[in-house]
Amino acid sequence: MKAAVFLAPKSIEIQDRNIPSINNDEILVKVVASGICGTDVKIYNGGKKVETPKIIGHEFSGVVFETGKNVKGLSCGDRVAVEPIIPCGSCYSCRGGRLNLCLSRPTIGYEYDGAFAEYVRIPATAIKAGNVVKLPEEVSFEEGALAEPVAACINGNKKLRQEKGSMLWIIGDGPIGLIHIQLSKLIGIEKIILSGTDDEKLLTGRNLGADYTINVLKEDVKEKISDITKGEGVSQVIIGANSVKTVTEAISLIKKGGVLIIFAGFSPDSKTTIDLNTVHYREISILGSSGHSVKELREAIFLMRDKKLNVNPLITHRFSIDEVVEGIKLKEEQKGIKHIIIMDK
Repeated sequence: MKAAVFLAPKSIEIQDRNIPSINNDEILVKVVASGICGTDVKIYNGGKKVETPKIIGHEFSGVVFETGKNVKGLSCGDRVAVEPIIPCGSCYSCRGGRLNLCLSRPTIGYEYDGAFAEYVRIPATAIKAGNVVKLPEEVSFEEGALAEPVAACINGNKKLRQEKGSMLWIIGDGPIGLIHIQLSKLIGIEKIILSGTDDEKLLTGRNLGADYTINVLKEDVKEKISDITKGEGVSQVIIGANSVKTVTEAISLIKKGGVLIIFAGFSPDSKTTIDLNTVHYREISILGSSGHSVKELREAIFLMRDKKLNVNPLITHRFSIDEVVEGIKLKEEQKGIKHIIIMDK
């Protein structure tokens, strides 16, 4: 099979590898579509460490190609998406139902070989955890590959408060911000501000439900938000861009009793200073959001099946497996919105 193998920072090689063999408790998935994530960019640049050589890629869909004889409920030919984070089921996070915060959480595409390849082996632990989800016919393979980032957004979106008259500010006009717009509208958030750096992406945000947009390169953010909110500030903020200064800026623009959700991941050396008295006296809640579980993956698929969430406008670039590095570089340069690998391209 053809696979894009990460060898070292800035080094991915297209190799011809043997199709993975499976045991009686595993399955083999023939990959159809695989998304390029910001984490893949970090791995490529050396910012996130994985053992090498490694096939990366954790957002994917495909067809069950082979099943072990002990596997129940899955058959060859099934269209599937796969939750890549594998919970241990026994740590305090898993026991408390927060599978996304599993203390071990080995992940397909990080610890296990991933989906920048024609075939991917799904470990028995993932199957036991129910991580392989069948795709309804109404959901395309491309949509199925995007179920993973949608699941992450669902996990973050659940932390929002559903309050009358709520004004939400989403920072970041990439795929994460654009997904959050749609999810926030679905739970009844009345007004949404989207800020970013690209006019075309901001227009896409408008088309997907944002009520106001701010190009931070052309407009004064504080002045614009003050105008929109009549000086009151926003009720809630989702930070979907890894710019440290957005944290302190957001805190200064949240009204009393507001919520700040830090969704984006930052580099390990990222630090900022906040006024603790502002947080204290204004009762601002600061929450993190990390990962997802198969529960959110299923919810993502159901939303796409029921046409309540549309990810198709986000897919701007499609690449063959031979063009993985080109796709990663475009993702890093923030050219386009969502970049996916199509295996038969």
